[in-house]
Amino acid sequence: MHTLRLLRQEDLPAVAAIESETLSPWTLRDLERELQVRYGRQLVVESPGSLILGWCACRTIWPEAELLKITVAKNQRQKGIGTALLGALLQELQGQAYSSLFLEVRAENAAALQFYGKHGFRQTGRRPGYYSDPADDALILLKDLNT
Repeated sequence: MHTLRLLRQEDLPAVAAIESETLSPWTLRDLERELQVRYGRQLVVESPGSLILGWCACRTIWPEAELLKITVAKNQRQKGIGTALLGALLQELQGQAYSSLFLEVRAENAAALQFYGKHGFRQTGRRPGYYSDPADDALILLKDLNT
């Protein structure tokens, strides 16, 4: 059984290793700064052996929240870890009466678009040329938390 909990300082090297497997990875320094954000919320999923399998980061400015990241270790994808992270975050935000959760995702990231679509997000905008290395547009997705 996996455990879902808050991100801690000692988790950062493991999370940085997971990040290194992705497009637009966050560095260890980025992660350290994220832990200091006043309105930030970061969660991890760990295995029974305390191995970090995935993480997410969110910023909250009531009544809206922004999902900054959901990243799952490459060898753990398609096992429900991203769904568990998103589900826990949505439950927490709805419990605190947040009205919406938005995010930006690479337009070419078909897996992420399918994932977010399956969880009720809809596209509300596009930012041309937002990403680099490789170049890509950002799609702005929104989930209404009042439904």
